[in-house]
Amino acid sequence: MGPGARPVTRRVIAAVVLAALAATAVAVSAASATPAAPRPTATCSDYATQAAAQRAHDTRDADGDGLYCESLPCPCAKGRPAGHRRHRASTRGHATGQHASCARPGGVVPIGFSATKYPDIRAHWLRALRRGWPRVLVLDRSGADARRDRLLAGIPTRPGMDRDEYPPAVGRGRGAHLVRGSNPRGWRADVAYVPSAENRSHGSTMGIKLRRLCDGTRFRYVFY
Repeated sequence: MGPGARPVTRRVIAAVVLAALAATAVAVSAASATPAAPRPTATCSDYATQAAAQRAHDTRDADGDGLYCESLPCPCAKGRPAGHRRHRASTRGHATGQHASCARPGGVVPIGFSATKYPDIRAHWLRALRRGWPRVLVLDRSGADARRDRLLAGIPTRPGMDRDEYPPAVGRGRGAHLVRGSNPRGWRADVAYVPSAENRSHGSTMGIKLRRLCDGTRFRYVFY
């Protein structure tokens, strides 16, 4: 081995060590930057109130308005979760959850529900009709939360039961016989206790069926 072999060997060893340290640093940095696995997707039935679902914001926001589980009973929460951004058009529909491409059919739109799946909802609907509440409703999403809050403020909750409204909060506030009560207008409605699971399923189904319709559309319940 010549006199220059030792310095060369030391330089090679130093280069190998530095390369190993650099590779380790890159691996640690990449591991720390790896995002946490997403939370499992929940469903609205996992939460007792809309406010709880809104705080978690881990359910499916089907209409993209930043509000989760709008069919659940209040307490309710408004606003979009952190990091959720959406282009706001200068139309009333975007502020109320109404789609920009909504439809407004002529006449009265029947909204169908299963009588066997929602027997208590149907019984309440029939009782409300006998008490003089109208069969034909007018879709009015704006102010629905305020109307619901005012109506239910003095009605106590019961374990395992929800306080069903007819006309629903999104179906009153404008139109004939649908503006009873002021501040907010149309807050009055008929209320009955129904099983929570039945009420929440019915509310979710109704929300899906009304989603494509513009505010101002007339609709009515139909049980089959």
